[in-house]
Amino acid sequence: MINTHTKWTSSGADSHKHFGYVIHDLARLLRRQFDAAAQQHELTMPQWRVIGQLSLTNGVSQVSLAGLCDTDPMTISGVVERLEAKGLVVREPDPDDSRAKIVLITDKARALVTEMKQLADQVYRQAMDGIDENDRETALNVLNQMSANLSKTRAPSKEELV
Repeated sequence: MINTHTKWTSSGADSHKHFGYVIHDLARLLRRQFDAAAQQHELTMPQWRVIGQLSLTNGVSQVSLAGLCDTDPMTISGVVERLEAKGLVVREPDPDDSRAKIVLITDKARALVTEMKQLADQVYRQAMDGIDENDRETALNVLNQMSANLSKTRAPSKEELV
């Protein structure tokens, strides 16, 4: 069985951090860095997430966009409204459903995506500082496999965890 507890030495004292905590903490720190980068462009993280998603999958309904961004349609509606006011997206009626709107990224937002990708690369370089290339590749492979494992399986029940 794999021990998911990792022993870390901090300030001369031993402390234990669970694997899940380390992953969560890393994600939080990355979000904080990305948030700072997004704020330079007067964007919130949810707004940046929508623009980033539209740069990959442009011309989707707000409901589909909510799913892609892992949030609810009401939240996406407000985010898209604010992005539209900034000239970063446009909404058009869905030709297949008169009640729905299709969200499209503008050229102004596409220019931001290029710059934000450069800022993201800087954050990743900072996070990977001091880690050799082989370890970086191994870490990415392990995390991708873990993601694939959890994507194809259901969460264990309480009984299975005992």
